[in-house]
Amino acid sequence: MLPTKPKIKQKQSVLIIGAKGMLGAALCDIFSSYNVLDWDKEDCDITDKISTQKKISASKPDIIINAAAFTDVDGAEKDKDSAFRVNGEAVGNLADAAANIGAVFVHYSTDYVFSGVNPIGYAENDAPGPALSRRSDSREGGPLNIYGASKLLGEENLRACALARGTALKWYLIRTSWLFGPHGKNFVKTIYGLAGKNDELRIVNNQHGKPTYTKDLAQATKEIINSTLTSGIYHVTNETMSGGITWFDFAKEIINSAHFATKIIPVSSAEFPRPARRPEFSILINSKLPPRRMWQEALREYIRLLLSGKDK
Repeated sequence: MLPTKPKIKQKQSVLIIGAKGMLGAALCDIFSSYNVLDWDKEDCDITDKISTQKKISASKPDIIINAAAFTDVDGAEKDKDSAFRVNGEAVGNLADAAANIGAVFVHYSTDYVFSGVNPIGYAENDAPGPALSRRSDSREGGPLNIYGASKLLGEENLRACALARGTALKWYLIRTSWLFGPHGKNFVKTIYGLAGKNDELRIVNNQHGKPTYTKDLAQATKEIINSTLTSGIYHVTNETMSGGITWFDFAKEIINSAHFATKIIPVSSAEFPRPARRPEFSILINSKLPPRRMWQEALREYIRLLLSGKDK
């Protein structure tokens, strides 16, 4: 367990940005005992610095959690400007707004900030390497695609704000990967749907990572905020064996847990060319926090929701 701060009697207010997304919905559930402000893109344009600061200053939340993101990895290759505005520039806007009112700021990043060349994986203090510019191709050691580069820009903007504002900003940057859970499109739901219609599926077996159940990520976020942990970078995923798993491993477990008879065939990513390159090894190593439960246990819980029809 994490060391916790003394309980505050007065109910705290938490602003959850991106509240209608998969992670945002899980955060709203986990923080339901707080005064929750659930904003989505129609409530605030986080890429507009002035209006964002005005709205946040008027609301004065104790905690700001940014779960908003441009998550279309392939789409980011075509719409670079939107990806960099939402995933990069907006993070600086929100961090600055949080510092202005003394709010704790939480932001999420991704395994895709790393190049994926290290089969062991990446710990919190490993440097992702130089970010892509909006006009360049990938550089050695940095992200392989625009999505990863835009998320890395968000990390850089948050740390720059923290450096400039000092103790005025308490912040947590949480890197995570391979999200699945209710209220959104995800790999588990896709495979579950396809398995009901196909006798066999061909799944990539040369990309390695760690799945993360949104419920567990939201709970970890709450524990971090309520702890005495210092500002900084933290990795949160469900636990896997050393070296992570592949999408093929993930799909096979989904099929088994849902009791489908569908055959899963391992293939190389070369068989499914995509606009955005994916890292081969994007395993996030957690060296700071207590481990979460194993990914198979979290997956089985979510599969039960799918089987019951509670997440259509």
